[in-house]
Amino acid sequence: MKLLLLSLQSNASLVGLKYIAANARAHGHDVKILLLPGYLESELHPVVEDFIREFSPHLIGLGLMSIEFYPAKNLTRLLKEKFDIPVIWGGLHVILKPDECIRYTDYVCSGEGENAVVSLLEHLRDKGRQAVPDIPNIWVNDRGNIIKKEALPEVDLNSLPIIEYLPDYFYGFHKNEIYNFAKRPKLFRSYALYGGTCHMMITTRGCPFYCGYCANAYTMTVFGKKIRKRSVESCIEELKLVKKDPYVLYINFEDDWFFSHNREWMKQFCEEYRKHINLPFMVRVFPGVLDREKLFMLRGAGLSLVIMGVQTGSDRVNFEIYNRKVKFSSVEKAAELISESKVAPYYEMIVDNPYETEEDEMESINSMAKLKRPYTISLAHLTFFPGTLLTERAVKEKIVDPEAYLTRYMVKIDKTYFNKLLYMTPYIPRLLIGYLNKPEKARSIIHPILLNVLFFIVKRSLEPAVFFFVLTRGLNYNINWTMRTVLGNWKSALAKVLFNFLGKSDMEFDKGLELARKNMPALFEK
Repeated sequence: MKLLLLSLQSNASLVGLKYIAANARAHGHDVKILLLPGYLESELHPVVEDFIREFSPHLIGLGLMSIEFYPAKNLTRLLKEKFDIPVIWGGLHVILKPDECIRYTDYVCSGEGENAVVSLLEHLRDKGRQAVPDIPNIWVNDRGNIIKKEALPEVDLNSLPIIEYLPDYFYGFHKNEIYNFAKRPKLFRSYALYGGTCHMMITTRGCPFYCGYCANAYTMTVFGKKIRKRSVESCIEELKLVKKDPYVLYINFEDDWFFSHNREWMKQFCEEYRKHINLPFMVRVFPGVLDREKLFMLRGAGLSLVIMGVQTGSDRVNFEIYNRKVKFSSVEKAAELISESKVAPYYEMIVDNPYETEEDEMESINSMAKLKRPYTISLAHLTFFPGTLLTERAVKEKIVDPEAYLTRYMVKIDKTYFNKLLYMTPYIPRLLIGYLNKPEKARSIIHPILLNVLFFIVKRSLEPAVFFFVLTRGLNYNINWTMRTVLGNWKSALAKVLFNFLGKSDMEFDKGLELARKNMPALFEK
């Protein structure tokens, strides 16, 4: 059987689709992945049509995040106009809203898709399309009759095949042509995150926390709170294959809970990683559970950058609004450990929260200004994902558009006074932060002028300089490795400087959505 997997996202880092593809191939099926970045056209391009017709798949799969819902809806319509091929949707947005998604496609996968998609391919092969499949996780739209199925048991991560950095069956639509990325690695790197210098991988799935704003709070109802973990052997096997590509400079572990591995796992992993891989890597940490022994163990194995979700510097917002039971004092302790380890710190914050007061925003800025420097910071727009506690509250109180999450990137933040000041807290003198951190009624005409001048300077010079320093320190002052990383990332970094918080490809996707809303209004109707 032949499976074509399509992605509409703006970058080529498709960990989820790679797992679907690898597992289908391991079961003997022919698979191709095609990246159609931001594709939102009124007609199917002839090149895309020819590619699909030549491959002649038995099933087409679309993986989508919420921002890709309308492009997926549009593309499915175009596919249906040209081909009589069943289409299945999967991904986080489908898990969040299966009842809505199933209206526009033949099947949806309401949970993990690796085994479910294989079962569907085998059903189509053995029983044909007319027979309604009875497969856990697979919902069916049988000519308007919606048939729902319970979720599959959780996938054993060690049973899945390893994924590749750049599979030879990965294609991309670029300037009205389709290219095999493996044969055009330079083109692949232009679409990949961080210039393609890192391999994105996971060692765990799951999260035990029920944060009010997080989509994981809803997916918990599907997958439970249990954190599933890969063996050290499985991880190292994947990394050995990845390391064969000379362009991979470091590894990006995307796990929310990498530190959930016990000390025995960490010790074995670090020994094997140093022995066989020996590349710099980055991990994500949760401030309340950061373990000193594990941190320094990883540091000795090559850990160079730590991403920590801080979200807010206000305990009131954390506890009362976000249902995130983490005091800022825990953040301070974690930041001290990170600073002591001399890895590069990268702290994530949530802004544009309608429940925050000016006092909350000022407290958040003051709290972040206390953290030991140097560090860098990232801001994200508060997105009200369906099914979360905070969304239910906000919709009930009619203070949020329940559909806004479908058309707005999380990194597309409002350019407010406090957002700009928060963004600058790692880079300007604390005395200056104190002067600028005033409520609107207490500001003079000088405050916004000075803030905007400083923001321009920080964004164009101070922030890149600080990041270069912390990265160099995180790489143990290895100038050669630092320069390779910087040169590999320069296009991504330049895009952030030129286009503010969105990258160039995200900006194009964003503009495409706005244009489609004007030219194809029916697409946005329910």
